[in-house]
Amino acid sequence: MKTKILISSLLVLLLVSLFFNIKPDSDSVWFVSFPDGNTRSTYDSFHHVKEAQQLATGKGIKVGIIGKYFGFAKNRDMYAGGKDFVGNKDAFEEIAEHGLWMATTLNEIAPEVEIYALNARDSNRDKECEAIVKAIDWAIENDIDMLTYSAEAFRSENRGEIDEAVRRAIDNNIVITFIHYDLPGNILPTGLFPSSPSDYKREADVNIFHFDYNVLLLFKYEDYVRSGRKTTNNIGNHPYFSNSSMSPVLAGVIAMMKEVNNDLTPADYKRVLIETSREIEYSSYKVKHVVDAAGAVNYLLNMNETED
Repeated sequence: MKTKILISSLLVLLLVSLFFNIKPDSDSVWFVSFPDGNTRSTYDSFHHVKEAQQLATGKGIKVGIIGKYFGFAKNRDMYAGGKDFVGNKDAFEEIAEHGLWMATTLNEIAPEVEIYALNARDSNRDKECEAIVKAIDWAIENDIDMLTYSAEAFRSENRGEIDEAVRRAIDNNIVITFIHYDLPGNILPTGLFPSSPSDYKREADVNIFHFDYNVLLLFKYEDYVRSGRKTTNNIGNHPYFSNSSMSPVLAGVIAMMKEVNNDLTPADYKRVLIETSREIEYSSYKVKHVVDAAGAVNYLLNMNETED
């Protein structure tokens, strides 16, 4: 059972990674975006987001999203700022897709967070590596509190440079929440699965609900209909499956925590998230470390009161 789930997850991850790194040539409509899609009981059911939002909203916390397709020029109200590190104006300013979707999800979880669009992804992976390093150093220089990344795993030949830059960020108290990135200092999320993907060198730290109803990819919906609206282990061809959103959801929760107490180390936030997480039964198996946003925020509020 576990093996089938992990294989299905990795196959979907591969398809999603390819899809988001290859811009469709057609001008036809291929997705539908619902900015308020997750206001129903989805993230809130598993992570107690609404309860946490009664205590904090991420106000004053700066989060940089390393990605592309931000639609920066047309969605300026979404962002506190941003920068293009690859010299691709269209991918930064005009195309409003993956980066904007990640920003929308982050804003939904922490509605008063300050979002910075860091355009650093490129089809040339060496150029992308250089841009990601520059984006991380820019974040350090500009007092960014957190960094997210939601794309395919970094190539082994680029890990050395990226790992060094990430360590610099962590040394400057920047919290890192990258998917598919097993560096120990990163707060590594995975979905509501019984175990981490086999190619990770360590277990993920926390579990995040792995569907995002803000965006419907029409080609995946067509596959879903053709299959008779059947899915495999809650993954398969489910049209709303999303590895990508796990990073901004986690970042949104940490932004609420940092609003309450912004003086802890990245390791401290990881520890609190794990200590306050819950074990649940999902799709007939147990998931160990499901993030509890309200539990984490309350933990820091109680810690503040104890120190006072």
